[in-house]
Amino acid sequence: MAFTEPEAKALGALSSLDLSHMLTVRELCRATGVPETSVHRALLRLSRAGLAMGTPQGPARWRCTDRGRLAITRPVYRDYARTRP
Repeated sequence: MAFTEPEAKALGALSSLDLSHMLTVRELCRATGVPETSVHRALLRLSRAGLAMGTPQGPARWRCTDRGRLAITRPVYRDYARTRP
């Protein structure tokens, strides 16, 4: 699956988190500089592909799956993958 820029930015931000941490859409917008509608669209596509998952209760919090962490390490996306702090 090829990522759009908003998808790569969102997945990159999520992949840099510790496994126990999650981000809201608003936090992802701040971290990536991507508009909220684009982040929502990106997360929907990433979740359908099994690369990200969110909590069902609101406000939804998102995290990267193991498949997502692996996908963002592909060389073409290296600029989007962040190292963990």
